[in-house]
Amino acid sequence: MFFLRRNAVIFPAAAALSVLILGCSESKTAQCSRIIEVANQAVTKTKSVTNGGQTSDPKAMLQAADSMEQASKEMESLELTDAKLKDYQAGFINMYRDTSKATRNFIAAFEKKDRPAAEKALSNLQQATTPEKQLVTDINTYCAGS
Repeated sequence: MFFLRRNAVIFPAAAALSVLILGCSESKTAQCSRIIEVANQAVTKTKSVTNGGQTSDPKAMLQAADSMEQASKEMESLELTDAKLKDYQAGFINMYRDTSKATRNFIAAFEKKDRPAAEKALSNLQQATTPEKQLVTDINTYCAGS
């Protein structure tokens, strides 16, 4: 008898707690907004320091690499519950880290006047930024369905 009474109190309490927790979780729309905000800030900062991608100044390019590294950290700090958004988050994090690393490698090769290394780094940089268009398209499509 004691077992039934105790469970009669525990189960409803657990159910109420579950509803409360789920009800307090951030909506898909809010999570989308946070990811998009970080991505937009990364683009804005990078364009700002590189004059819209037109500069060849190594210091500006290093600042862009720093911006990408910062963006990866900001993106990583987002706590998301939506599984699909977590996938997009991982894609942005990888892209930002790869872009930062390739940019730094390019600058190092450029400063050493190592043409083969600079060409390889430039190829890696182009490869690192390739996912951006698809990531942006995919997340915008997914989030528009909110």
